[in-house]
Parts: sequence; structure tokens; C-alpha cells
Amino acid sequence: MTSPRSSAARERLRHVVRSGRERGGDAARRALGLQSGRGFYDDSPSAATLARLARLRIRNLASRAPVVGDAPAVVVMTTTAARIRSVWAAIESIGEGAERPKRLILWLDDPSLAELPTSLGRLERRGLEVRRVDPGLRVHTKWWPYVSGPPAHELPMVTSDDDQLYPRDWLRRLLEVARAHPGAVVAHRAHRVALGVEGLAPYTSWTPARSTAPSFGSFGTSVSGQLFPAPLLEELRAAGTRFLEAAPEADDVWLYAQAVRAGRRIVQTSAEPANYPFVPGSQVSGLYLQNVLHAGNDRQLAASLGPAELERIAGDLRG
Repeated sequence: MTSPRSSAARERLRHVVRSGRERGGDAARRALGLQSGRGFYDDSPSAATLARLARLRIRNLASRAPVVGDAPAVVVMTTTAARIRSVWAAIESIGEGAERPKRLILWLDDPSLAELPTSLGRLERRGLEVRRVDPGLRVHTKWWPYVSGPPAHELPMVTSDDDQLYPRDWLRRLLEVARAHPGAVVAHRAHRVALGVEGLAPYTSWTPARSTAPSFGSFGTSVSGQLFPAPLLEELRAAGTRFLEAAPEADDVWLYAQAVRAGRRIVQTSAEPANYPFVPGSQVSGLYLQNVLHAGNDRQLAASLGPAELERIAGDLRG
């Protein structure tokens, strides 16, 4: 039965999103409690994205349905002060999935976030775990506190980003491909690594992966979600926190390097990489300029990959 509160929330959001579309995207964003602004990527929502955001907002305001379930995985995420008021949208999109993880954890390392928005409080009551850690891990806050925590890992870890709206089959598809390729890292979106005269070619020259074959030459990105098998989590823990020196601003770089070092290939879920809608207003801040346009990824790859890893990558790329 639909509660009066849910019906009122639904009708109110339908009205404000409809009028927001008529007046422009910024009005609709404000109606949904999302920030406005422009970043390097265009995060202007389509009509379909606005409609989904309205549905997710209603879930956040009125639903009591859990955002966790029985799927054998732990989903991890982190966010910043700039995105703390919009992160509910990414989390709700995961909670709406056809498969829901056994645990869904949001890690916070910013002491200024002592008081959480009510949107996250509602999600906590539905199974979201909000965990706080000391500052200093930066982008690695997403995964290291979980990897370094339990005495042993039995479930795979799935990384997610706070600026994405994930489709309903997002987690189910990762788990399906993981079952088909035991021990591999599974990514919805990967790049095809390119070789240069000596070592790797610049990151900006890499192209989208166009294969579902496991390969050391596929570089998975967590923006669309990656699954890391439980045995690899033990090896990540054993590697310690050298990522703070080698790849302080690039968790994908470090996770890729450790996967290659452990002999675990990366497999993309489809022949085309997946790109999901952004949470509107989320691209005002980010590391794209530093890591991609200013060659930060190249420096961090060089610091993270040794000769043995480079040989494995080159071997797969050369067939």
C-alpha cells in the first residue's frame, strides 16, 4: 500500500521536476536537492535521468526498503564535502539494483563531515554503513579501510563512485562475469593499455577496451564499478600503504598494478565499456585535470609498475 507521505512526495517531485525542465536544468537540480555548476565533463541530466532521479529521491524520502541484500559482495564508496549532499543518489541507484550487496559501506575521512545530511541518515536506517577513518588516505579511502580491516576476506569487493547513477543490472552483471572468470578483476569500463618505445605510452593515448577477453592489457576503472576477488584483497592488504607514495591520487592505478603483480587479469563485462549518467552537479570537482591532462596518471603508473608487471602487460598486448 502506498503511504500518504510517499504519494505526496511523489506528486511534489513530479511537479518540481516537470516545472524545472520547463525553466531549465538548474531548477530541476535544485528541486532534487542537487547542486548546479559545470565541470570538465558535462553532467547535464537528460529527461530520462531526471525522471530516474525523481524516483530515487522519492525512495530516499519515503522508502523503507533495504539497500542491502543477499548478493555475495561488499560495495565500497567514499565521498567528499563537495559531494556529501548528492551522494545519496549514487547510493540509492545501487540500492535499487536487481541484486543488492550484503554490505554497502560509505567511508568518510573528512573531519568536517561530523554532521551528515538527513538523506544519508535515512539510508543508514535501510542498511547503509557510514564509517569514519582518519584523514590522509585521500582517494584510497574508498577501499583501503575495508581491505585492511577484517582478519580474512570471503567476499569480493566492488568499488563504486559517488558521482554515478548505476543501472539496475550493475552488480548482477559484475557477479555473473566473475563467476565465468574466477580470480579475475571484473570491470564495466576499461582502457586498452598502449605501449611506447620504452614502457607504456602516455595514458592519454590509451583507447577504450573493445574485448571481453581477460588481459593484463586492460586497465579497469572504478568509475563504472570494478569487482576484486577475495584472494586479491589479501594481497592488497599485504602490499601495505605504499600507494601513498606511489599513487597518492590514483586508486585505479594502484589497484591495477597490484592485480597485475598478483597475476590476475582484468576482464570487461561487455565488448564496449560502460559509461553511466553522472549525478548532476558532481563534476564541479574531481581529479581529471591533475591525473589525465597534467600526466599525473603517467607518473603514478611509473611508480607503481615494476619490470615484471610491465613484461606481463606487454606480453598480453603483443599476443
